[in-house]
Amino acid sequence: MKKTTIILLAVLFFAACQDENNFITFEIDKPSLTIGAEGGTEYLQVVSGTEWVAVSDKPWISISPANGIGNTKCRIIVDSTLDNSVRNAMLRFSTIGETPIQVSVAQMGFGKQIVLKDSVMSIASSTNNLADRYFEATVTTNVPFGIKVEYQDNPLIEWITPKTYELDLDRGSRPRTTTVRFDWKINTQFDERVARIHFVPLNTEDVLERPAVLTINQEAAPTITDDRAGDSLALITIIDRLQLLSPWEVSENMQYWPNITLWEATDEEIISGEVPQAAVGRVRSADIMMCYTKESIPQEIRYLKYIETLNIYSNVNTMLLSIELGSEVCELEYLKHLQIGAFGLVSLPDDFVKLGDKLESLDLSSNNFEDIPAILTKENFPKLKKLYFIDCRRWTVTNLGDKDSHEDGIGLHFNANENNALKRLLLWDTLEELRLSNNYIEGQIPDFTVGEDGVEAWSQTDVEAWGGDTIKNLVGMPKIMPNMKHLSLNLNFFTGKLPEWVLYHPHLLDWFPESLIYMQKENGIDSNGKLVKFDNEPTDYEYYYNFFPGYREKYEIKEEFED
Repeated sequence: MKKTTIILLAVLFFAACQDENNFITFEIDKPSLTIGAEGGTEYLQVVSGTEWVAVSDKPWISISPANGIGNTKCRIIVDSTLDNSVRNAMLRFSTIGETPIQVSVAQMGFGKQIVLKDSVMSIASSTNNLADRYFEATVTTNVPFGIKVEYQDNPLIEWITPKTYELDLDRGSRPRTTTVRFDWKINTQFDERVARIHFVPLNTEDVLERPAVLTINQEAAPTITDDRAGDSLALITIIDRLQLLSPWEVSENMQYWPNITLWEATDEEIISGEVPQAAVGRVRSADIMMCYTKESIPQEIRYLKYIETLNIYSNVNTMLLSIELGSEVCELEYLKHLQIGAFGLVSLPDDFVKLGDKLESLDLSSNNFEDIPAILTKENFPKLKKLYFIDCRRWTVTNLGDKDSHEDGIGLHFNANENNALKRLLLWDTLEELRLSNNYIEGQIPDFTVGEDGVEAWSQTDVEAWGGDTIKNLVGMPKIMPNMKHLSLNLNFFTGKLPEWVLYHPHLLDWFPESLIYMQKENGIDSNGKLVKFDNEPTDYEYYYNFFPGYREKYEIKEEFED
């Protein structure tokens, strides 16, 4: 064999040995030990690929064996104690080339005790990820305990929630160590807040040697100023917390940010005084798309003081979410156009009515509402012109008899024969657009009678305002949705007769009724097992042109064929 070949084989053999050593593990099977005042014996399993040695920093603990090679079961012998308080020790296991491993030992005294590893902890005001909003407390105890949280600043605002924990004290008073997790909420205030968590015996006859109290200090929210810089910081915080799948480039001036427009001095609303001069340079509109959150819109939205149009659309896994919209968006006094779509919403806050004086369009499509929120009325939102609840389906269901198989509901489902939500919307006579397509609304489209529910009749005055005799045949019929230019009720589960106010509505042909009214869920079955369809769907519009002679020329399609 050539000399160079021998050298090469030796190098490869040495490298293989090195790689093998790299996979040697050094582990101890328990991170901590807890033992009672009477002392006793515990065991630790050492896993090592080489020599190791163990030492204790306290004389009342012995380790046997205290060194060895490879995997070994070590006996840890703890002397008894006459003290009533807890005492602690640390065992240190070391081996060549590996980080030493420390195992903590806590020995309880003879008294009733709940001992905390930490007595004070500090947490941030917020984190971007909901899953990171928690802390853990390590508790060593020889009595079962409960938890009481005392809020130092405002006892009405609860921001810490204890979660379940495991504690096995089935062998008398033998102490155990457990970890308790606490979830916490964002601090939206500009002051630090403090909570004291009391760990108390479940048995009121148990008296602790000393109280067990954990103090939690939460940082104040970052200060957002009422100016252009504050808008910038608020937006950065919002998009950060929403975890956008396509992050914005925010290194340049805010006027160059994507999907953001600012108020300018030449805007009509600024010139007319509808919006104050202080709004110039501030955020006027924001489009925020493709996010990943399980929470409501971040509270920093309230600092976009002069925003007029807000669109937040497309969250991840919306069918699994049940998000309640927070109140912060209700503080936007100049907001006219709001879209929160495909976000996972199931409810609106009571103070959503604060937007009523300004809001002109509201789009809550592709959320998980089970009903039309009762707060949405003409009285609460007198300026609203457009209302969208399209595709509020949590799951896809063709037969409503199967709806109960989904514990969290199927989405926007109600029976119009029993629920007045649809009727309420149809009586909203100032609406110009109402979109309710692709939901699970069943029953019959409500009919109306003049003199009931405040319904008035079409009058001669309406005919004259409409343009003479164009709609003269409507006089005396129920006047429903006179300003409705776009109505969509398609792909629901309606059955029964189409009411006359629909069939003879003066805007019917503007609604493209073949597609947006008559077409219901294909092969859909309602809760009563009935195939969804209308009993009196028109086959053509000859009846309509006979009723509205002036419309024939406006709507009828004329085709000319040349020989």
